[in-house]
Amino acid sequence: MDAKSLFPDSLAPAYRTLRDRLTALDSDVIEEFAKTQVSFGLIRKFTWLSPLTRSKALLTIDMWSEHHDSMLRNVIRVRPDKFTHQIVVQTPAEIEKVDSLGWLAESAAWGRRERPDGNGT
Repeated sequence: MDAKSLFPDSLAPAYRTLRDRLTALDSDVIEEFAKTQVSFGLIRKFTWLSPLTRSKALLTIDMWSEHHDSMLRNVIRVRPDKFTHQIVVQTPAEIEKVDSLGWLAESAAWGRRERPDGNGT
């Protein structure tokens, strides 16, 4: 599986924007394609993008704390220090909004096991 197979036509720009934003945060980000999604990881995986239809994808990001916004489809508390956030995206602008909220940076910190208080896990 590759980007072109997973994210054809209208989803390709959102995928590229996500990839570019994540690799700008940390040059060591590892991108891994599976049959139904692409994942991004550092010490551990922290962000996934899964196509739902030809024009919608589910962005899943793990973060240290729970956030609230109307764009969120779901927030799952996995444990006291891990919250999985799900967002339906269609456009690069939606990825850019997630980034502007600081969520991609917090998710990358989760991937590095870098707590907001500066301690690792």
